[in-house]
Amino acid sequence: MESLFKLVKFLTRYLTLWIILSAVVAFLMPAPFMHGDWIPYLIGCVMLSMGLSMTPGDFKLVLTRPRDVILGIIVISVCMPLVGLGIGTLLGLPPMLIVGLILVGCTPSGATSNVMTMISNGDKALSVTTSSLGTLISPFVTPALLMFYVGRYMPLDALAMFIGIIKIVIIPIALGLLIRKVFSKQMDTVLKLAPLLTVAAVVVVIAVVVSLNVERIKLVGVEIALACAFYTICGMIIGYVAARIFHMELSRRKAMTFLIGIQNTALAVSLGITYFDPLAAVPGGVLIVWASVLGTLVASFWAGKTQNTVTETLKN
Repeated sequence: MESLFKLVKFLTRYLTLWIILSAVVAFLMPAPFMHGDWIPYLIGCVMLSMGLSMTPGDFKLVLTRPRDVILGIIVISVCMPLVGLGIGTLLGLPPMLIVGLILVGCTPSGATSNVMTMISNGDKALSVTTSSLGTLISPFVTPALLMFYVGRYMPLDALAMFIGIIKIVIIPIALGLLIRKVFSKQMDTVLKLAPLLTVAAVVVVIAVVVSLNVERIKLVGVEIALACAFYTICGMIIGYVAARIFHMELSRRKAMTFLIGIQNTALAVSLGITYFDPLAAVPGGVLIVWASVLGTLVASFWAGKTQNTVTETLKN
């Protein structure tokens, strides 16, 4: 069993590499992966894994520090759809790619933001509470935002999307919580193995998205890569600046940086394929890679920096 645990850690540590490899394989040999109907089930696996790791304590910050949590959710909801719209428009991207960027902006923070916050020695409690609460209210928030930004230009069934998010997000998370309660004695083992489910699901999601868009990626690959890089960078800057404006200490600024800059791109992929067009899922797929790469770089840079070290640097 110990060998299996080591394998899971190895696969999780190099998730970005497996994502890139899966994208390359799907680009060169798309036929085996052209199954858009797989996506909801794969995202459900990711959410199930998230539910397994959640506890009631993840939400206690809502009561003790509601300002910080609410600020994170509001900044994402207000700023990031506009960032997606602005970048897509400035770069002259095709309409469905712009929709894809807006779609990412309408999703809550992703679980990856928690990992990056932990690596950077940021406020993990703030990160976990904000991303968890944002995920739970996403069936209401995400369709409402999409109706505002996209619904005026194309038909959009907000009720169907609400039900869809319930199915692929809330039900798997609830199932994960139930499993955690029923099999509490086995949870140490389960939690060590759960990341394998997430890694496998995300890798296959990328392969499906790429396989369905090979020809279109050939035409706009460079542009969408740039757009997603700018999107992530802008989100991180907005998160940090918002935290500074509200006089948060460094550990909370770190958390806010990743909360705003790294969103639930897997959910955006599922919604893009299900309710729009496979092309609308491409930004979410590309951002899974960019979030890992840029997030890791920033988190590693910040890892040894605390409030005291920053203060000393400013004094000197």
